[in-house]
Amino acid sequence: MFDQHPHDWQQDLALGDVVLFRFPTTEDVPDGETPKMRPCLVLDTPRLGLHRFAKLAYGTSAYGNSNRGREVSIRQPTSIEAAGLDRPSRFTLERTLLVSLDHPGFEAEKHGDPRIGRLDEGLMERLHALRARMQAAADIAADHRRVRLEERRRWQAEGRAAAQHNRRLLQGRGLAGGAR
Repeated sequence: MFDQHPHDWQQDLALGDVVLFRFPTTEDVPDGETPKMRPCLVLDTPRLGLHRFAKLAYGTSAYGNSNRGREVSIRQPTSIEAAGLDRPSRFTLERTLLVSLDHPGFEAEKHGDPRIGRLDEGLMERLHALRARMQAAADIAADHRRVRLEERRRWQAEGRAAAQHNRRLLQGRGLAGGAR
């Protein structure tokens, strides 16, 4: 899987792959500092026009309270090995970025491939469940926004209708400032 030509990885990159990437990007660190090379989890590989991108989740071996939330934790030795990691780590789906597959932040290991491993079956199930929950939350939020917009439009239409009705009443009594 990992002994392909340098750019074949861009065609084969998929959900659940673990890649080396400089996260955060250079735009997010102080001048003169280089972003830390770290494992990142591929969450999606969308195509926008002719360009392909990767949505990456931040990876860390630190188990503090920062960047907590929806995460995939890798603690079992066989899972750590399958993911190409050297220690227990976690990927937080709350801290992601979308980058072009041509981004210089990808660190190519042997044979020009930044992929170092892949989530095992159990962790892929966890990832799918997290993504489904996140999509459900996004769908609920989108539906809430749609309902609020429809209500706002209805209130505006009702407000205009009420204003026109009141104007007609006033005009009928000769109190309005002229016909409109």
